[in-house]
Amino acid sequence: MRAVTKPNTIPSPSLGSLLPPSLDPSISVISLITSRLSSHQSPSATSLPLDPITERHLIPFLGPTQVTRILLLSLSHPLSSLSFLHWTLSPPVSLTPSPLHFSLLSHSLSFSRHFSHSLSLLSLFISTHPATNHLRSLLSASEFCNWDPSVFSLLIKALIKQNRLDDALDTCHRVIDLGFSPDVHTFNSLLNPLVKLGSLEECWDLYYQMKRVNVIPNTYTYNMLIRALCEGEDVIKAKEFLEEIEDEDGFSPDVVTYNTILNGYCKKRRLNAAFHLFDVMPLRGIEPNLVSYTILIGGLCRDERLKDARKLFDNMCKRGIGPDSHVYKVLIQGYCKAGRMREARQLLLEMVASGFGLDDFTCELVVESHVNVGKLLSCLNLVALLRRQGNRISLGSYILLIKALCIERKPHATKDLLKWMVGDGFQPNIKVYNMIINCFCECDYIKEAFELKEEMETRGITPNLDTCSSLIGCLCLLGRTIEGEALMEEELVKFGVKPDAVMCTKLVKGFCKEGNLSKAESVLRHFVESFGVHDNLGYNALLRAYCEQCDVDKAFELQDRMAELGFIANADTCKSIIYGLSKQL
Repeated sequence: MRAVTKPNTIPSPSLGSLLPPSLDPSISVISLITSRLSSHQSPSATSLPLDPITERHLIPFLGPTQVTRILLLSLSHPLSSLSFLHWTLSPPVSLTPSPLHFSLLSHSLSFSRHFSHSLSLLSLFISTHPATNHLRSLLSASEFCNWDPSVFSLLIKALIKQNRLDDALDTCHRVIDLGFSPDVHTFNSLLNPLVKLGSLEECWDLYYQMKRVNVIPNTYTYNMLIRALCEGEDVIKAKEFLEEIEDEDGFSPDVVTYNTILNGYCKKRRLNAAFHLFDVMPLRGIEPNLVSYTILIGGLCRDERLKDARKLFDNMCKRGIGPDSHVYKVLIQGYCKAGRMREARQLLLEMVASGFGLDDFTCELVVESHVNVGKLLSCLNLVALLRRQGNRISLGSYILLIKALCIERKPHATKDLLKWMVGDGFQPNIKVYNMIINCFCECDYIKEAFELKEEMETRGITPNLDTCSSLIGCLCLLGRTIEGEALMEEELVKFGVKPDAVMCTKLVKGFCKEGNLSKAESVLRHFVESFGVHDNLGYNALLRAYCEQCDVDKAFELQDRMAELGFIANADTCKSIIYGLSKQL
């Protein structure tokens, strides 16, 4: 039985070859889209002549062959063609362009001087077809369209943009072998990552390649090479290279050139040479700028010549060169490194008064340096002043100060600092609360510690093992071990906190201190049977308590009972037994 074709059904593209051209839907679609692209005066590649949603009826007739035909017919309208290519990439079309499609359109865009669009398209080409020989594809496509050699430079830049530096270098050499010379900007785009990587040999290979193909280096080129010499070799070679290119190539160094060499001298701790060059700059018509002064101030700070650094800073200001936040930070860091906190504080306040914001790094540097030299009170006064002036103290600074205050056992000060921290918009975490709670407990302020625990819970922070351990330890030291045990049981039910050996030791020692040795033993047994925790420290503390009472027989009985629970006698156990026996003599 012959199948009956449903009316209004669109034939598949595979049937197009069986139809006369006038009835072939693929040819009709090519004509329609080409006409649409030609009439569409697109001001940019984002202005689409086609809508992937409303143009669904065209999709079944589009394949790689049809896209190639459309691009070839529309190359005189590169931006419209580019928007068409984006249309094919969008759902529901989702047709991946071939290397030929990318190459044809890249040529067309470059020939029409739409370099930024061509660069973006080449980057997309590389990411879409990473294993393709992109240069070969461009060369093959050049037979079918107008093209411009600039496309090869754009390909090199696109490869760099895609972090394929080796491929970019290889492409550059192959382009030169083909008789095309990338421009100086392309060579510079290759030099820049090589300098950052410290690939000095490859930098010089590329530089000599430039000279061989008669591409004239510009100031940016020379400055990068000088930077490479300063970072990779002795700065003397950079100075010699500068003199060479001045004599042979007529190069006129700018302030960036001199700053690069200044930085090289300072990194090599050759400050005398740096200052000599600094003095020579005005004689050669180059006035030192803010960067020049910042480099020298940093060099002086590294050599701990802070008096000279401050003097140079003041001279810079007198010459009308206003400081920026970076030069302030360099000088502040120098004072902090030397432990000269009074000058660091003054300079920090000066920086803030000049309108520069207080960044987290500088704030934490100053706070940490104060803590390290034991100037905690001065630091707190500085923080209070900065906050009154409307500055926001960093979270890291608050945590540093809270830790320092806890070490010095100043719990009430830490609580005040916590209020400042919350006032500055920070949400304290469990670690911060535990530090402060533990500090209160170590100072026997159990009431305040519980108040802080309640505050923590109202903020939605669940107490953990450290929280409970600090509170229970304090209760035990205060002779309130029964309350400590009750708290442990309560927290177990409420928050699911599983106790550990440290908590067991605190409870056992608390009951031993109160003389309730049977209760201490029941705690040991409870921890073994309920939590699988064998607390040897608690066991030895209880054994020692029996021996302190000269009741060695009960100590031996305890040892037998504990052995049944899995406790093993150790050196401390033997010492306690010997101690008890000696007291009976």
